[in-house]
Amino acid sequence: MEISKEQIEKIHKVLNRVSPVDYDCGKLCGEICCLYDDEDYSNDDLLIYLLPGEELLYENSESFELKHFSIKEIDYPYSWKDGVYTVKCLNPPNCQREIRPIQCRTFPLIPHIDTDNHFYLIFDDSEYPYECPLIKDNIPLNEEFINQTYKVWRFLLKNKLIYDLVDMDSRKRENKKIKYKKIK
Repeated sequence: MEISKEQIEKIHKVLNRVSPVDYDCGKLCGEICCLYDDEDYSNDDLLIYLLPGEELLYENSESFELKHFSIKEIDYPYSWKDGVYTVKCLNPPNCQREIRPIQCRTFPLIPHIDTDNHFYLIFDDSEYPYECPLIKDNIPLNEEFINQTYKVWRFLLKNKLIYDLVDMDSRKRENKKIKYKKIK
């Protein structure tokens, strides 16, 4: 199933109505995921990988820089033969919030498919040069945020490219025996 620009916009509207917590979680950490900067790692290195079709939202944006990579340059499933788009905020944290990527909107949750092909949401325990207080302090997430995020990812997984990516990432976690906490 192809995902259209209109479907991406509809997903954005659904996710705009929910939030991980009842307040701006960026206040907990000083918006560190957008502003992180130290001598070893710079915000200039912060790229968000886009899902298929999302790049259409950034073609005329003045807040985000859109880049394209071939799968020879990055570790992505072979099914992504047309490559991968990324965006980088040019003026953090003052980017066009209304078009922030789906992966930003659903953070700190990510999709996971187990070896029996069951789909779950889990906390994103990926290595970052900073810590997200929502994960570190195990702050309870809003149930409606979890439910809508689950529905969105369930829909997105109907796209073969997205499924292949989530499956690849899930196998990496399983192979490395990375423990994860199922959310839903």
